Amino acid sequence: MATIHEMDSLHLASAEFGRVDVFLTTDTKLIRACRNTVTRMRVMNPVSYLAEVIEDDGY
Repeated sequence: MATIHEMDSLHLASAEFGRVDVFLTTDTKLIRACRNTVTRMRVMNPVSYLAEVIEDDGY
């Protein structure tokens, strides 16, 4: 099980407080660790997010 480092948790908490829908990061360990964490936001890789947005918009 991956752990969330102190500075990462600060960034995540700030994003949660700001009520973001998606938190983008290239840190694959953080993305993996967040899969087992209950949050109001999704934690994703920017490329994956862009692909999803393009697919949803029908481009």
